[in-house]
Amino acid sequence: MNNWNFFREALKNFRSTGAIARASPVLIKHLIGSIPSDRPLTVVELGPGEGCVTRALLGTLHPRSTLTAFEINAAFVERLQLIADERLRVIPIGADRLTDHFSPGSVDFVVSSLPLSMIDQSVKQRIIRQSQQVLAPGGEYLQYQYALQDYGLLKDSFSHVSVRFTLANLPPAFVYSCSLGLV
Repeated sequence: MNNWNFFREALKNFRSTGAIARASPVLIKHLIGSIPSDRPLTVVELGPGEGCVTRALLGTLHPRSTLTAFEINAAFVERLQLIADERLRVIPIGADRLTDHFSPGSVDFVVSSLPLSMIDQSVKQRIIRQSQQVLAPGGEYLQYQYALQDYGLLKDSFSHVSVRFTLANLPPAFVYSCSLGLV
């Protein structure tokens, strides 16, 4: 999907897409740069869109890792299903159904591109709560956003929250790294 097609899909479904352009390579590096590639991991991606972060993850994850993507946009689901990698599983349901597919403490990283500021508060809280539940000790929840609107929610939900900012994206973005502080 080229940038123009992504933009058209974003306009059609802006509330669920929450973006006007794909994440830049710099933003993607800030988002997933802390994920190790030297061991098998279980990674969940929430709201992968057309898959720019998905492809970057698959390019760095260990060969025995698994990546499960939760995406509700049918056009994006079709695009994701074209990625030929046996480590990728695409689930065409909302991120608030995470615990239907993963048991407590079974996920090493949750990587989210969800537009939290456009999601109903109760659904957003359910997504964050379920992310907490599935994270393994030492696991991380990684999220990017275009505003600090949900910083308080993340700070209240995780023991450790760090925020980075990058201008090298359209629009500029904040990248959150959150953990429960369990090792």
